[in-house]
Amino acid sequence: MADDRNAKLRNLLVGYSDSIRLSDAKANIGVLFVAIMMGTVVQYKDSYPHYLALPILLVPFMFIFLNLLISVYPRFPRPGRKRFPIRRRMNPEDFDFLLDRDQDRDALPRQCAMFSRILWWKTITLQMAYVASMTSLIAAEILLLVAHN
Repeated sequence: MADDRNAKLRNLLVGYSDSIRLSDAKANIGVLFVAIMMGTVVQYKDSYPHYLALPILLVPFMFIFLNLLISVYPRFPRPGRKRFPIRRRMNPEDFDFLLDRDQDRDALPRQCAMFSRILWWKTITLQMAYVASMTSLIAAEILLLVAHN
């Protein structure tokens, strides 16, 4: 029964880590496109209406950029876990903690909770960046239509 529970937790960890990697890839691509679009907006700053100053135009970009960078920021704490030893002269006894299966089994629920929390924050920041980008596109369209009339 315990092995079945541990297998389920390990499968859950694999799913969480895959989702975290996928959201990191989305955020990295988003950072690239936001940087490219921000350069274009700054380039044509003289063509915008008088009520759209450059700092006002850059606020949505900076908010989106900040959310995407927070999403990519690594948050993998290892509470209670021994670090990989780095020493000039190593002995086989220095790696005994790597073979401790009981400690690994006890850490599985904590690691699942940690990955779940990381994925939740990544999802929230990606959603905030998406909503901000869609809202700023709609606002830009409305402001540009008002300027032409």
